Amino acid sequence: MKNQKIEREIIIDTEQAQERRVAVVEDKQLEEYYIERDEQHRHMGSVYKGRVENIIPAINAAFIDIGLEKNGFIHIDDVFASNLDAMELDDEEEEEDGEKKNQNQNQGKNRPKNRKDLKISDILKEKQEIIVQVVKEPISTKGCRLTTDISLPGRFLVLMPFEKQIAVSRRISNVQERKRLRQMAREVNLPEGCGLIIRTAAEGCTQKAFENDVAYLVNTWKEIEEKHRATSAPALLHPELDLVLRTIRDSYGEDVSRIVVNTKPDYDRIMTFVKSFVPEAKNNVRLYEGDVPIFEKWNVQKDIDRAFRRNVWLKSGGYIVIDQTEAMIAIDVNSGRHTSSDNQEETVTKTNLEAADEIARQLKLRNIGGLVVVDFIDMHSKQNQKEVVMRLQSALKRDKAKSSILPLSEFGLLEMTRQRVTESIRQSVYDECPYCHGRGLVKSLLSICLELQRALQSLLSLEKEKDVRIDVNPSVAASLRENLDILKKIEEQYNANLTITSNPKMDLEDYKFYDALSGKALQLKRR
Repeated sequence: MKNQKIEREIIIDTEQAQERRVAVVEDKQLEEYYIERDEQHRHMGSVYKGRVENIIPAINAAFIDIGLEKNGFIHIDDVFASNLDAMELDDEEEEEDGEKKNQNQNQGKNRPKNRKDLKISDILKEKQEIIVQVVKEPISTKGCRLTTDISLPGRFLVLMPFEKQIAVSRRISNVQERKRLRQMAREVNLPEGCGLIIRTAAEGCTQKAFENDVAYLVNTWKEIEEKHRATSAPALLHPELDLVLRTIRDSYGEDVSRIVVNTKPDYDRIMTFVKSFVPEAKNNVRLYEGDVPIFEKWNVQKDIDRAFRRNVWLKSGGYIVIDQTEAMIAIDVNSGRHTSSDNQEETVTKTNLEAADEIARQLKLRNIGGLVVVDFIDMHSKQNQKEVVMRLQSALKRDKAKSSILPLSEFGLLEMTRQRVTESIRQSVYDECPYCHGRGLVKSLLSICLELQRALQSLLSLEKEKDVRIDVNPSVAASLRENLDILKKIEEQYNANLTITSNPKMDLEDYKFYDALSGKALQLKRR
């Protein structure tokens, strides 16, 4: 059973003009979900010609203008001086490139030998134009994260124009296959100074496939160099593929039985793409023309809906609770209805193991990144604790995003981090609630009414107006009218006339006071 082949399908919904959705289904279950909207331009992977705007010595970093709303951010660890030297050469200087490199090696360009001693000002200067690539999308108030270490992904290989090394994906574990792929990569025709990363998808592929991939990538790099010489910063030199084509490039393999899309223009676009770059996939591309929405037809919409819920139920009857905050993601595992076993430790361990699988799936499905803290149900056996951690580590191996896990703490908490390069699905789909403003809770009607009464008493004690209109949300108005005796006491105490007005446009927690005769808004003044 362990060697049973997993069947994967790529389901693409582009029926809505402003949105593209892609679901990767494994054995009829949703494993990956991506969404891209016209208003949310993707930048990660795109290559720009940027201009250094500000050098920040205190954090050894710089802000780069690449033509977006916010300047990109680059740390000294992501700046490679050799890259800048190569890209700064003018056409006339290219012939002397070899000589200049020798001079730089001999003289060291007056830079410290130890990179740790380098300062950002040793490498970058304000107004300097450099070529950079986006490695992390703008998130919240932060701009793009940038690097000068350019990498161009193909189907099997990643071209690194400034790295001479050849690296193999760690997910290819067979030693002989790693040697074979590395030897094939050494035999392809690469420009001087370029290197390659062999992707996981390359396992089992041919020399011809490598050569086709390299030809495409080298041509792409030459186009970038030409645009770099012909344009002034800031400028986009090379955009990354859109969601649809990028998913096919990165996710298609022998285990993918079908690629299904529901619009003819995108079907034609996909067919053109796969004929050039994934020729063996052309017979697996299908155009869906049914009346039932494509995600409903493949039964994945319910899994997408689950990805936005706080509680996720497990097959055993337990459930996990996922709370996403600004600082971290907290996940709580609960036994729920799973209480059938007489052996409590066995029941708890079984629930935790099932939760570990689902947590890995939900992190990937929701595209959650950053610090994650998991509160598993307490287990007494050290062996069971170890088994749960190993189960989570194993489940995360199939996740493209990098993660790091710490052992269970003495309080039964597991801390881990997951690479965050784009906004989570929740951030892409939801806006902050205008009622709770991100708290996740709103005040109870009783709390709102009591707060309003105190504010009203303060107003009447400080202001001369005695005819006051109170504008509130309809729910609050109904609650106040159920307790009119309280307002009558306030009228008697301050010799005032109060009127309640129901305003459906007002937030639940909001209320306003007006002079009932003139309509003038009354502001509460504090002493």
